[in-house]
Amino acid sequence: MSTLTRRLAAHGLSIEVFPGWDVRIERREQSSTPAPGSPWPVGGFVHPVLHAATSTLPPDRGDYGSGYVETMRPLDVFVALVEFDHEAGDTAMFDEGLPTALQASEFHPEAQQRVIPGMCGSQRFFAEHGRAFCLYVVLGSWVQRHQLVQAVNRLVATIRIDPLDPLDPTS
Repeated sequence: MSTLTRRLAAHGLSIEVFPGWDVRIERREQSSTPAPGSPWPVGGFVHPVLHAATSTLPPDRGDYGSGYVETMRPLDVFVALVEFDHEAGDTAMFDEGLPTALQASEFHPEAQQRVIPGMCGSQRFFAEHGRAFCLYVVLGSWVQRHQLVQAVNRLVATIRIDPLDPLDPTS
């Protein structure tokens, strides 16, 4: 680990915080950010969410970045690691193991929660240590996805997921 980085850890998740990145790990009862055009909030219940971005994250944002991704510039990157109920990890949708390298070919403009012109996204569902997750990434530029995915891979390679301690409800 470089002296210019630090490791952030909470709720059985940890990640290296590189210079220029804003990283948060939170456990929220429910997001207070409403879905666009709806009075209902975006987000899940009582599961950890890891957010990382190359510019400042707003305090109010949805699990998949609503409230932030709309403000992204072309060289910005947003990464969300969203946990699901552990039973979901037993379904066919969830591959085994945290993805450590994404390819530029996995990103597409239609793969965003809400399509924003010029941007692109990717999502992977996986299980690690009996925990089920979605790794959701938005790149500020479809045209520059080859360059931006390198920054994503550098960050994602530092994510660690611990097994949950069944005796510790705060893990």
